Amino acid sequence: MKVIYIILYAYMYMSVISGYNYILNIGSTGLLIPYSLGTIGYIKKSNYINNYKLIGTSGGAYCSILYKYEKDLTQHDYIWKNIFKLNEDTKIDLYNMHNFQNKTINILLERYKNIIVKENENENINIIATKYNNILSNEKVIFDNFNNISDLIYKCHCSSYIPYISGNKLYYKYDNIKYYDGAFNSENKVKSKYVENNKIINKLIDNTLDINCNSWGRKWDINKHYLDYETSKILFNYGWEDTKKFLKYIL
Repeated sequence: MKVIYIILYAYMYMSVISGYNYILNIGSTGLLIPYSLGTIGYIKKSNYINNYKLIGTSGGAYCSILYKYEKDLTQHDYIWKNIFKLNEDTKIDLYNMHNFQNKTINILLERYKNIIVKENENENINIIATKYNNILSNEKVIFDNFNNISDLIYKCHCSSYIPYISGNKLYYKYDNIKYYDGAFNSENKVKSKYVENNKIINKLIDNTLDINCNSWGRKWDINKHYLDYETSKILFNYGWEDTKKFLKYIL
């Protein structure tokens, strides 16, 4: 009888732990987006976090979509070639960023065209953008309701639109409202750093895990102003291995 109580207690304890809700706050990525993809790829596979809410800003908005709808984010080459449909000789830089972003929109619209965004699913993904009012005025916008998958994808583009780089205008107009990159609003920047000099300096004190290129304290030695296949693979592996090394200690 005592054994039964122990088993029952253990089951209830694990149920409570697995039911804990985390917020994955994925911040701006820039050309380091493969690092964030490696990070979320490991988190998704590890099963440390089962129930979650996503907050995506700028490149982190697209990372949020992939985290939510892709079953497997463990393989860099699959993401590069099959999701983003890039070749091994592709280079992405500030001059062709708009082509990459527009192509990504069309790819995701086709890839997820059969997904139905249910009303209760809106609660577990938020996208942050900056609303452009005029040259001296902008405001933070949190998208927390989506009519369909297309609406979600275009709102991710609102969040990641870099003025005069993602297009030839200062802003991106969607539903007659002007938006640009959510990272431009200082309130939206993800700054939390958990590791420094290979030592844990912060642990998760609430249920929000901030994910960015500085989370694990890496000092960046990649001095390129473009993203190619080889660099992307290195960055992805960095994100994966850093998260594997530190995640369990800060949760």
